[in-house]
Order: sequence, then structure tokens, then C-alpha cells
Amino acid sequence: MQVKADITQQNSQPLRVVIAGGSMSGLCAGLALHCIGCDVEIFERASYQGVTPTFGSVQSHGAAVVVQMEINQFLAEHGISIPEAVGMTSCKRQYITGDGSIIWEESTPQVMISWDMLYHQLRKVFPDERYHQGNSVIGFQLSDDCVVVHFEDEREEKCDLLIGADGVDSTIRQQLILNAMPQYAGYIAWRGLIDENVLSSDVAKFFADKFTFFNGPSMQTLCYLVPGPNGELDEGKRRLNWLWYFNVSDGEELNAVMTNHQGRVRRFFMPQGEVREEVVQQMRVVAKRYLPEIFQYFFELTDKPFIQPIYDLSVPRMVFGRVCLIGDAAFVVRPHTAAGISKAVTNAIELAQGLQESGGDVVAALEQWEPIQLAMGNYLKVLGVTLGNRSRLGHPFGEFKIHGC
Repeated sequence: MQVKADITQQNSQPLRVVIAGGSMSGLCAGLALHCIGCDVEIFERASYQGVTPTFGSVQSHGAAVVVQMEINQFLAEHGISIPEAVGMTSCKRQYITGDGSIIWEESTPQVMISWDMLYHQLRKVFPDERYHQGNSVIGFQLSDDCVVVHFEDEREEKCDLLIGADGVDSTIRQQLILNAMPQYAGYIAWRGLIDENVLSSDVAKFFADKFTFFNGPSMQTLCYLVPGPNGELDEGKRRLNWLWYFNVSDGEELNAVMTNHQGRVRRFFMPQGEVREEVVQQMRVVAKRYLPEIFQYFFELTDKPFIQPIYDLSVPRMVFGRVCLIGDAAFVVRPHTAAGISKAVTNAIELAQGLQESGGDVVAALEQWEPIQLAMGNYLKVLGVTLGNRSRLGHPFGEFKIHGC
């Protein structure tokens, strides 16, 4: 993004922007608006004990990211290392059968980068003094000329624009749209990362430089290489990222899977180390029944798998005067689209462009920005549902159930 001029109000003061949420979408918006001269501050509810997060210290909701064109462009415009320099290139896709043999392959070059690597690349170029941890936005008051934002520590901030980038469980969205709630899609994603150096040489060679899929009865598995925990790209120092989509009925069965060691039911994400061992053992039984031997092997090798329930979310509106929703606060799209982060990047880039073109008129810029973002979000939501349905994900199959304890 080329900076044309600092975006200011009529009194020549920079536009004041508060962003609720400091993960991918919040950071992208913060960088894009900081780049055009806005006075931006990000408030992230999570706390990292006063230390700037580094590789591996941020709990991601996805172990890896497929780099789309929008991400490439955004990183280049902000002087961030290009994905080819910090990611892994997959030269082809291969599809395997239950016995592990290849039934189809095609050339589809893609770059994969680990979530923590991308977060680190974005975080290190956003000013530390403008990124605040451990302080949640709990509400706001909106008027024609400003927004007053209320925080958990009872402080208040006055701004010209409030951006809700606080994810699937967005506090900002809940205050604006009471009935816009994420809808469970009927299946979860088991996920894990394995150090490449623990794989046999034959297995490592089979999956190197490839995006591998297996489609089973109402389930799908896939895997590919990503950089090592500290960004390593050398052979033997990388990690294999795997994912297994598996149907789990809503209600009692889902609650049993998503109950952690402390008895707390996680709704949107089960972090590493919190999945109960009895649940892991039950899934190993299922893996031996339905998955190719190589994916059974991956499940066995993963010390601490984590779980991502799949949800759909769309909003009828993203703009409410001087408040807007971006990223997963507005649309949650299924991972099959590989577009969750590129969606957030597009939201951010086009918001900054709109503010430039409007000369800093926040309300006018948001009115112009909203229709295209809504169209993109709705398209990706439908695409994700379509791709899931092709594999009958979320549709009942078989008699296996996850039992509670």
C-alpha cells in the first residue's frame, strides 16, 4: 500500500483508531492503518506476562497457513519477509487410498507458513508501545462523532473508529448483533505437529514438497510440511502439520470431546495439552479402523494433539456508524477454503484504502467498504460449506461415538 498522506480529521489530528483483538486480523488492520498515518492502538485480551510473544509462545488456532496472493502482497508492502523465504513450498497435491498408494496427483504449487511464524512476522513490525496485552474491551458507547470504548480495567478510550477484530467469540459483535452466533458444522478437526527428524527417511521423502490428502467415509485427512518451531527450513528441522476432519454430533458427544482435564468445556478450541487421554485413546481406535497406516502413525507420534471444532458464522452487517467488524468477528469460514487469513488481510487493506479515498471521513469510508466485504465473506462461507459437503463432513456415518467419563 502506497502512503498518499496521513489521514487526519478536520482539526488536523490523526484519526484515532482502537482495535479490539490482537491476533491476525487485528494486527493486519493495525499495520494497514498505521501505514496511512492513523493513531492506532491494539488491545489483546490475552496476556503473555509482559513479554513480546516469540515463536511457539502464542497458542494458534491453526498450526499452519496456506499463503494466498493477498497475504503475499500485504507482507511485501510492509517490508516483511516474503513467504518463500520463511515458508515451505509444496509442488504438488497427492491423494492416497486406504492402503497408502497414490491414486491421483497434480501440480499445484503453494507456500505454507506456520501460524506462529506469520504472527511473529506481523507482530515485530507493529510498534510495541501500541500493542497492549491482558486488557479486554467489554463495551462501548457510540455517538455521531466518536466512540467511547470501555475496558475490563475500568479505563476508557475515546476514538474515531472502533474495529472489532476479537474473533469468533467477539464481544463487539455480541453488543451489536444479538442473534449472530457461530453455528457448529457437525465435525471437528484433530490437528498436530510432528518434528520431521522423528520420521523415517522413507516417510519424510514421501511427504516432502507435497500436500497429501486421504478421503474416507465422512472424514478427511491431510498433511504438509511447515517451518520448524523457530522458523527452520532445512531438511530434518521442519515440522509436519497434519489434520483429521471427523464427525462429532452436537450436544453430549461434542461436550465429551471438548471437556478438558479440569472439567471445563471448551467451545471453540481445545489447546495442546488439554485433550483428555481417554479421548485420545478412543480416537486411536477409530484411526486404526478407518485411516491409512501412515495417518495412524502420525496420530501415534503426536504427543499433544489439539482440536478445532468447525463453525460457520456470517453477519448481515459489518458496519455500525463508527464501529466495524473484521476477520472472524464477522465471518468464520471453514478451513477447506484456506482463506481465513487472506479474508482478514483483504478486510484490512480495503479499509485503509477506503479511508484514504474518503479523506479521513470514517462513516463514508465504512459505507463504501462494507458491501464488498459482505459479498466476499458470504461467498467464502458458501464455498466452505460446499467443500465440506463434498466429503460428507458433518453428515452422520457409522456407529462410533465418543463417550464421556
